[in-house]
Amino acid sequence: MLKVLIFLLGFVISAVGYEGFGWKIDPSTKNKVVAKVGDTEITEMEVQRMMKILLPMNFYHRNITDDKLKEIREKAIKNLIYRELLYYEAKKKGLKVTDEEIDKLMEQLIKQYKSKENLEKLLKETGLTLEDFKKELEKRLLVEKLIKEYITVSLTEKDLKEYYEKNKEKFKEPASVKARYIYIKIDPTDPEGRKKAREKAKKAYQEIKEGKDFGDVAYRYSDDLSRIKGGDIGYVHKGRFPKQIEEKIYNLDIGQVSEIIETDTGLHIVKIEGKRPSRLVPFEEIKDKLKKELTQSMQEKKFNELIEDAKKHLKVEIYEEKKDS
Repeated sequence: MLKVLIFLLGFVISAVGYEGFGWKIDPSTKNKVVAKVGDTEITEMEVQRMMKILLPMNFYHRNITDDKLKEIREKAIKNLIYRELLYYEAKKKGLKVTDEEIDKLMEQLIKQYKSKENLEKLLKETGLTLEDFKKELEKRLLVEKLIKEYITVSLTEKDLKEYYEKNKEKFKEPASVKARYIYIKIDPTDPEGRKKAREKAKKAYQEIKEGKDFGDVAYRYSDDLSRIKGGDIGYVHKGRFPKQIEEKIYNLDIGQVSEIIETDTGLHIVKIEGKRPSRLVPFEEIKDKLKKELTQSMQEKKFNELIEDAKKHLKVEIYEEKKDS
């Protein structure tokens, strides 16, 4: 549900989402009902319009797999159901959209598309008249108001600090080491894969022993993504590596490089650059991440509460097979 919430919060009220994207909407789908929320029917035409919004604008229809198309269609139906439920909640709470707000938005869109005729032409391709689109705008604007008033969360530093102080156990971190890492992958499809990986690891290890910079060697030899940062993986605590690696690297002193450690998937070389005992992560260090996670969690909770409240009053039905209304 959270992804849908983010989608709704970031939804731009415009006709842009209906442009292009490789297929024409069949006007006959206007009468094919795929879901129902209370007395409101959701048609195949609405689903296809929502799919045109959800699909990435640079992703052509001919390249979409059937599975991906099915997944996007399911999301489109879900979004439309949530929109109807939130629309119900907005009206129940007495929120309103004025004619002036809709007219102002329509004026902006007509200006954006150079003329009323151009906008009408675009909308017609998706089975909408200007009047239909005005009703869509009213619904979206009302849902947007509901989200801003009842879902959007704005946390202050004081809020974050209070949460941190009450939940310090959550911010305790086990002992960790700061490390640079080289990983030589064994190609399982090559009968000589392990032998080749060992030879590559030996070359890398030899260069390190000769005094060459570990970061430079990691960049040239490692198959791990950290190679672009010279093998720097920052501070890591136990659980990051397989046990047979951890048994060796956590006993190293700062500045030491491990021997070549071989596992089923590859060969590993680790350099320890720092050590940190178990600690309580300082508030200043965690506050940005905490704000993001806490905001997301609280918004999801509020969103779910509104959806569940609406479902107490509106029956939701999704039809496996589309039927004519």
